[in-house]
Amino acid sequence: MSSPATIRKPLGVRATPEEHERITEAARREHRSVNSFVLSAALRAAENQATRPRRSREEVRAILQAAREEVQAANPTNRDILEEFLAERRAEAERE
Repeated sequence: MSSPATIRKPLGVRATPEEHERITEAARREHRSVNSFVLSAALRAAENQATRPRRSREEVRAILQAAREEVQAANPTNRDILEEFLAERRAEAERE
């Protein structure tokens, strides 16, 4: 907890009117100020992120390689599926 002598730094947050209303209502339900509500939520998110294990470069490379292999297995002839889809749509547009 901070003491009255603790220096506090401002955090700037911009929200749409709809976002602001949702946050204000949520803070109201917890009987808290918007500042207190937002700071608490941000600190919880930062703590959750800090405790999540980080993946090494090798782990990330292995994950990407596995994903490439799955894509290759699903498309063994290496067809350009996006181009096929666009060609179909162009042909439909020409018929209309």
